[in-house]
Amino acid sequence: MNYSKRIEEALIYSMEFMVANLQNHAKASAGYQDQTSNLKSSIGGVVLKNGKPVTYKGFQNEGLADNGSKIGLEFLNSLISENNQGYVIIIVAGMNYATYVENYYGLNVLKKSELKMRREMPIMLNKLKKKMENVNN
Repeated sequence: MNYSKRIEEALIYSMEFMVANLQNHAKASAGYQDQTSNLKSSIGGVVLKNGKPVTYKGFQNEGLADNGSKIGLEFLNSLISENNQGYVIIIVAGMNYATYVENYYGLNVLKKSELKMRREMPIMLNKLKKKMENVNN
């Protein structure tokens, strides 16, 4: 396997891990009582490469949820066309009231996970860069 292919595989693997980690973090740090489980079920993400989905994570109906995962996935898919260059991570909470829960009630849905990603993504990329430099030497 050539060097650039190994870098790409390592990058995608790291991004997939980040998406799963953020999805789990969002659910674990939820600041709201999800009575129907639709909001938590609508949380998930995707890794894109030049606008094409590589991996989806999340979107499993939990508890009493009946359509949270479907709505979350539909919302996520509506955002893919806006991100057609390079490697991209998109994380969503697909229920239309997610923003309301965060902004009006001041409860966490994705905000803490977004902050976590902003902190951890540069660290992850730095580690990956160092690993690849060591492989190359």
